[in-house]
Amino acid sequence: MKDNFARQYIHITGIVQGVGFRPFVYQLALQYALVGWVINDSEGVKIDAQGCTDNLEQFIIELQQQAPPLSRIDQMTMTPLSLWLVAEKPTVFSIEKSQHCDSTTVCVSPDQGLCNACKQDIANPTSRYYHYPFTNCTHCGPRYSITRALPYDRVSTSMARFALCSDCQQAYENPLDRRYHAQPISCAVCGPWTRFIDYHDDVVSDELTQQAAINQLAKRLQAGAVVAIKGLGGFHLVCDGTNTDAVAQLRHIKHRQQKPLAVMVADIETAQQLVIGEQIEWQALDSQARPIVLMHKPQAVTYSTCDDDVAVNVAVNVAMNVAPNVPYLGVMLPYTPLHYLLFTALAEINATPVLVMTSANVSGMPIATDIEQIKHQFWGAIDSVLDHNRPIVHACDDSVVHYAGGKMRTLRMARGYAPYSQFGHKSETITLALGAQQKSTIALALPQQWVLSPYIGDLNNLDTEQRYQQTVIDLQGLYQVTAPQLVCDKHASYFSSYYAKQLISKSKTPLKLLQVQHHHAHVLAVMAEFNLTQPVLGFTFDGTGQGDDGTVWGGEVLLTSCQDYQRIGYLRPFRLLGGEKAIKEPARLLFAMLLECYCLDDIKAMQLRAFSSWNDLYFNNLYRLWQSGSRSPYTSSMGRFIDAWACLLGLVDKVDYEGQCGLLLEQAAKQELCHIPLSFQITENGIIDWQPLLAHVLPLVGEIKDEQRQIWINSLAHSVFMAIAKMMVTIAEQYPHYAVVLGGGVFQNRVLVDQIYDQFSTHPQPLYCGEKLPSNDGAIAAGQLWCALHHHHIDSIVESQES
Repeated sequence: MKDNFARQYIHITGIVQGVGFRPFVYQLALQYALVGWVINDSEGVKIDAQGCTDNLEQFIIELQQQAPPLSRIDQMTMTPLSLWLVAEKPTVFSIEKSQHCDSTTVCVSPDQGLCNACKQDIANPTSRYYHYPFTNCTHCGPRYSITRALPYDRVSTSMARFALCSDCQQAYENPLDRRYHAQPISCAVCGPWTRFIDYHDDVVSDELTQQAAINQLAKRLQAGAVVAIKGLGGFHLVCDGTNTDAVAQLRHIKHRQQKPLAVMVADIETAQQLVIGEQIEWQALDSQARPIVLMHKPQAVTYSTCDDDVAVNVAVNVAMNVAPNVPYLGVMLPYTPLHYLLFTALAEINATPVLVMTSANVSGMPIATDIEQIKHQFWGAIDSVLDHNRPIVHACDDSVVHYAGGKMRTLRMARGYAPYSQFGHKSETITLALGAQQKSTIALALPQQWVLSPYIGDLNNLDTEQRYQQTVIDLQGLYQVTAPQLVCDKHASYFSSYYAKQLISKSKTPLKLLQVQHHHAHVLAVMAEFNLTQPVLGFTFDGTGQGDDGTVWGGEVLLTSCQDYQRIGYLRPFRLLGGEKAIKEPARLLFAMLLECYCLDDIKAMQLRAFSSWNDLYFNNLYRLWQSGSRSPYTSSMGRFIDAWACLLGLVDKVDYEGQCGLLLEQAAKQELCHIPLSFQITENGIIDWQPLLAHVLPLVGEIKDEQRQIWINSLAHSVFMAIAKMMVTIAEQYPHYAVVLGGGVFQNRVLVDQIYDQFSTHPQPLYCGEKLPSNDGAIAAGQLWCALHHHHIDSIVESQES
């Protein structure tokens, strides 16, 4: 008889906590008449199950094939055990209380958007969750943003302060209920509540709560107010997306004059009237992660509504100042019960189904997570606030994605996607990677996985630096480790590099440090995402980053291994005239490029529109600055070359936000155009020379008639992207045995990436560009970590790539 029975001990790691995994195991065990138990601990989910051999085998198969939708199984190990003795054998299958272990291998789940079942609950007048703005279950709701420690249990979250009512307690303890051990579970009787705070006329009132608070906020939005709303990972600044004056006021408050803003729309039907896209884009928009998706603007936008059962077409004129002069509009759908209830309230008063929704922070500051930060930054500037009393433990902004090169690609990795974890590489030493200066993130290598934090921000002010340092503390605290080994950028002026040395100086125990060159880390980040360990041909194109030769790199071709690299090519250098000023004033970049090829008098004689406001004194001063090199380092940056090209075409005068020039070139490249053949020259020593492009274009400048100028501009915008792609193919053909990797912020340009994938489509070399991880500096920490994981020996602060 015993031959027909078996017992297995099963250990599962991955995203298996807070996603309904234990009740799934429990119900599956009941289905197959097994006895035993399942338990959560900081090493994952552990199962001890006994039953009929065939049933147990099928149970194990379905554990992997039917796992809950938000779960991710990284590893499942099985150990056969002797059958229980009769006296010891459990009579049922049970869910045991979570335990703590010294080793933490479980993954933290990202926050998730509201599931359909909970959406139905908040709309159902007979449900006790009707109009409750914090409704959730094991398949949706906050995770990372409320988690203080692992394992993921209510006592370790910011929900610990809310004692469960009897109804919620019953659901929480019932393994057959979808809210079984849903740690944020609550209802209007026992859970958090919203409140409306009126800042209008400097009067503070918080008498309105829950649905009344939401209704009042809807009225303020309809009236054109700018308000703040507390979400999952922080506050948003919000206004009517069809109201030009309201958008202008929001921009004034946020100090963000031209950079595109994103909108949240009531439903996918409304989104379909505002943007156009591929099926994969619509799937991303409607996914539970609910990212901001950058989609194409159509020529005109309308949506249909019904009035007295008669369909009427009503124009939705999204304000022109929401995303001016760019081809894309960032769109997202509601992802919390509060959002859904707000749009319902707006519909009831015939208000807008389109809201500008952007992170609540003055430009450059970290996203606000509590009401005191809102008061500090926006008192007297905004109309009102919809606050709630569920504390945000970890700030987490909205994720941003777009479609390029036939794939959805992440531009900002945050809510819904982060923390990002990857299982499989066994790290002998806990290692902390500290990222870069811009778009900062941190990464942590653990014994069986590595983890990348959500986007934090640019480390350009004290507030963001403090948020960054807290994230370092929090991420290590979640996994109950203190890293004895650090990795940072070689750039000594980065705050992240300074902080690494600060950690070393304050540590009571010796810490090891590895410094990784910035552009090497860009290539490594893509290698980390795709688990590449063999050498690759890396194109790393970005704005600026310190090079090993004392110049500013950004247009590099690197033969790259996990440990080191060889620079085999680079864009022909030109000066950053005045350093940072040249980044804001791209005419300086164009002038510096021309000075590498022409004399000053010849440049003046060209009478380029880019220099139309310059007098002789200004020309001569910049020329002397170029001659002396004072505060004007040489750069090989492809990002700065693109800035100069946009300036040459008359698309930009002064840069208002990062990436603006590339976006404006994209806009032009998508319009009516004709073919203009442009190509770089690649010298024997690998220099990518842009002079042939200038030589081709400059003689045409004075000959183009005004009525043809726009088509000419469009064509040159498109042609320069094509020239870059062709140049990359030419170089790759010289290294046919290497996979090609694209890293750096320039590869956020979808016209360029589309061209590259098109050009490489007939080539046998594998081509990799970030999909889950961003190609910009947001993935630098992952690249740094990948270097450390494959580095043979890390000694001290002075060791680097050349070791």
